[in-house]
Amino acid sequence: MQMQRSQLDIAPTIAQLLNIEYTADGDPIEEIVEEFSGDFDEIVLLIVDSLGFNIYTDYLHNFEYLSLSLSKDMARRREQKREDEEMVFKLKSVARYTTPCIASIFTGKKPEKHRMFSTDDAYETHLKSILEVATEKGYKTGIVMERRGALSFKDKLSFVVPVDNREEIISFDEETVEGVLKTFLKTDLLVAHLRTIDVINDYEYSTKIMNGFLRRIGEKFTRSGRRGLFFICGDHPVHTDLSEKNVALLVFRS
Repeated sequence: MQMQRSQLDIAPTIAQLLNIEYTADGDPIEEIVEEFSGDFDEIVLLIVDSLGFNIYTDYLHNFEYLSLSLSKDMARRREQKREDEEMVFKLKSVARYTTPCIASIFTGKKPEKHRMFSTDDAYETHLKSILEVATEKGYKTGIVMERRGALSFKDKLSFVVPVDNREEIISFDEETVEGVLKTFLKTDLLVAHLRTIDVINDYEYSTKIMNGFLRRIGEKFTRSGRRGLFFICGDHPVHTDLSEKNVALLVFRS
């Protein structure tokens, strides 16, 4: 297990992996940069709504795909006589709900600086996320998420895939997964937002469902021969446990 970091560190970590200068309140996570620089074809950031650190650890038995992927990465590093510790990080969450947390993940800025507390604010900001800066630097970028959030990136990224909101959250996430699978061969940096754990508070059930979604995406990458560097990250802890202040970040290569 690694030292505790912050959600503010994700954007500068991605920036350094892509050799982009990017100003943020956080710092690159050096373990990730040192391990994976130059060893991937694409970065895939999957934001798993409500993946608090306690949800990850308490329901680790259901995240079979994540455990398998982390173990494979460790075995590969061990063969190369490198550090073989799992790339699992405890990140301090900047808020208790989605919009300011995702904005901090995308920009590396504290909420009081990015001032994005609702989706409407995303349409008014002049801050550029790491996705937009990467696009300007010539990378092919994409986002798959709820329609209004996705469309705040219209004409700013290479591919914008909006998903209509609905009460049936598993159907929503299924469409999000399909959006990822239809887009990943065209992008260098792809982001998606999966919401089942946030909506279905039967965590024994919802974590199993989420594991299936992550497996579908990861296995499709593997079959494609494309080396995906996956960042699986929570946006905030579950709303039902106010004692948890951290989210999980897991990093591995497909």
